[in-house]
Amino acid sequence: MAGQVSKRIFAGNNSTYFVERAGQTLKVIVQNTGADRLAEGQDVVLRWSPESTVLIAAG
Repeated sequence: MAGQVSKRIFAGNNSTYFVERAGQTLKVIVQNTGADRLAEGQDVVLRWSPESTVLIAAG
């Protein structure tokens, strides 16, 4: 799933990235491991394991 980082927030142990994709904004929370952080405006590809997927019912 390709997108572009529109905003990033560093919050101690985690970083939150907002990724724009096809007119939608996805919120991605990543544990900080010491690896380089993504830059705002950077193109990214999102992927995750099926076990990490959580569905949230629309309210």
